[in-house]
Amino acid sequence: MKVSSRVVLLALVSLSSLLIGCSRDIDFEQLKQKSAEEIFALGQKAMNEKNYSDAVKLFEELEKLYPYSKLTMRAQLLAGECNYNAKKFDEAIASFEEFVKAHPTHKDVPYALYMVGFINYKQMPIIERDQDYTVEALEYFNRLREEYPSSEYSIKAEKMVAELREHLAGREVYVAKYYMKRNSYAAAIGRLNTVVESYVGTVHIPEAMHRLVECYVAIGATTEARVVYASLLQQHPQSKWAVHAKAFLSRYK
Repeated sequence: MKVSSRVVLLALVSLSSLLIGCSRDIDFEQLKQKSAEEIFALGQKAMNEKNYSDAVKLFEELEKLYPYSKLTMRAQLLAGECNYNAKKFDEAIASFEEFVKAHPTHKDVPYALYMVGFINYKQMPIIERDQDYTVEALEYFNRLREEYPSSEYSIKAEKMVAELREHLAGREVYVAKYYMKRNSYAAAIGRLNTVVESYVGTVHIPEAMHRLVECYVAIGATTEARVVYASLLQQHPQSKWAVHAKAFLSRYK
């Protein structure tokens, strides 16, 4: 079938428009002639149009050309937001961390700390996997709450901190049970004690204490097992794990 030249031309124009919409070339030489305000405005425009890649390039160029401009500090934060929106999480974290390092007394440091914690929180894996993101998120949120307790971002982080602690406690119990299945009771006891000592208030405490009872009995430390059971019964008398521990110990009178 013969295709008319007009159809071909329209197709080429449409493709060209699509490519321009997705990414536009930046004339970096021309940018050298522009003011910090003009470059910042171009970056904001690209960001508003969700052209995050170009926005980041413009904000980074602003930083190179005008390192001491007040707009440069704002551009660093916006570059982090653009990378986050583009799901370039490592780059976003790097932007916010660099901002904190370069401007430790700036009023927006709490926000930058929050964003680093939040981006790590968003990548929190299931408990069966390594918890580097979870640990990193909790560290940044704890730093935020310690250094800026009155910040609105500290308040926003509270619920996530509770969730992160529950998640890490659950991870420790999961790993402890893995060790128990392989009769590595010393390693399991270490994990379970971490839960009891470092994750007070989490829902995993009663199970961790019950598993400790099992581990101590397994290595012949029945006295330690009964001490843990007494604490479990005192602190969580209505827990199903207290019932399980009682039934378990009844076999070793």
